[in-house]
Amino acid sequence: MTYSRNHDYWNHNVAHHARIVRAMPPYCRSALDVGCGDGLLAQKLAAHATWVVALDASPEMAEQARRRTAGLDVEVVEADFLAAVRDGVLPRHSFSFVASVAALHHMDPEPALQAMASLLEPGGRLVVAGLAMSRSAVDWLIAAAQVPLMHTIRLAHGGKSGPDGMPVSFDAIPSWAQSKKTALDALPGARWHRTLQLRYMIEWTAPGRAPMGLRQAPAVRSNQSCG
Repeated sequence: MTYSRNHDYWNHNVAHHARIVRAMPPYCRSALDVGCGDGLLAQKLAAHATWVVALDASPEMAEQARRRTAGLDVEVVEADFLAAVRDGVLPRHSFSFVASVAALHHMDPEPALQAMASLLEPGGRLVVAGLAMSRSAVDWLIAAAQVPLMHTIRLAHGGKSGPDGMPVSFDAIPSWAQSKKTALDALPGARWHRTLQLRYMIEWTAPGRAPMGLRQAPAVRSNQSCG
């Protein structure tokens, strides 16, 4: 099944979308979704930003994102994120808002967080929702305590679902302690916290004052091959 632009669904990643959208700065000029999947979050960001870039390394996901966001001010880029930053496909200090959901463990996390931060203009905001694994007794107790509420939330949304073709990998998922250390090492002053959906969130604001008024959207060299 391929999700169309009008097909909404719920899963533990989508559960974070509302909070991510609320974190967007007012008068958001440009937003970037790193690891955009089928474009559902990018579609929501486009309702609050002048221009959105949605990036994914998967050709199938990028194509789904193009179909979902057709007609919106969204540019879909099929590329490896770190390569896109390295090669200048994504211009540094050009985005008011950068978000990423369940994608950080597919990359080298500390350089990826630093790269996301480098793309923010002064006063810009970064929000990352990531996955972590329970590897201590405390972690397992917290996870067990969340199970009943998680089950109730899932049933309230009609069960868990998501786009076909979404890359899934559990090999590189860090522990809770590792994910927190990585976030605070990469982004001094960041806020890291667990969420109810057995995920964590990282929130960070770039130093400086956000520019007043709207400027021209950054030029993204989406025709370049990265990877």
